[in-house]
Amino acid sequence: MRMKIKLLFLLPLFAIASCASPEAENAEIDESGESGESVAENATDEEVSETCHLIDHPDIDLTLKSMDDYAEMNWEAHRASYTEDGTVHLNTLDPEKLVKIDDSIENYKVQRKNGVWSEFFWTGRNADRVILDYPGLDPEAWVFVWANWNGVLAESGDTITSAVHIANRMSSEGLIRYHYVNIDRAPIVTALSKK
Repeated sequence: MRMKIKLLFLLPLFAIASCASPEAENAEIDESGESGESVAENATDEEVSETCHLIDHPDIDLTLKSMDDYAEMNWEAHRASYTEDGTVHLNTLDPEKLVKIDDSIENYKVQRKNGVWSEFFWTGRNADRVILDYPGLDPEAWVFVWANWNGVLAESGDTITSAVHIANRMSSEGLIRYHYVNIDRAPIVTALSKK
């Protein structure tokens, strides 16, 4: 059992480590054999922040689309990524602190209306999907995403970046049932305390 738990955490780390950085992958070699200007320097933000994952799967695609819908405030499309009983767990495993997805979306809307943030976007996304298959239990599909959450302060225009890990327990229908978000709140709290 301990070995399975260790593998659960080590497997995604190996997957992330195997993804090459855009700068290394896109470096051009000129005719003399010396490195030239990096293609990444001339690439758009979308090209540079391309999501790294080793497999293609609809669960990963849905998770990444849901993240984009959140950032772009496409609330109906964001909601459509979840089961009817979908829940959000923000920096906690405490079942008393879970929030239904509909309530969570209402909280997101309030965050946007109060004017603190003018936009959100993601960078450095790394995603993977695993199946946890324990004896006597139904196999569980999970999608893990490591990324940077970026919020632009409406007043100053400063971008605040915070590391985030997302773990989505997927339903058999390919929707998000449990959405666990672990975000480093320190950069956000620090920026908002200066306001």
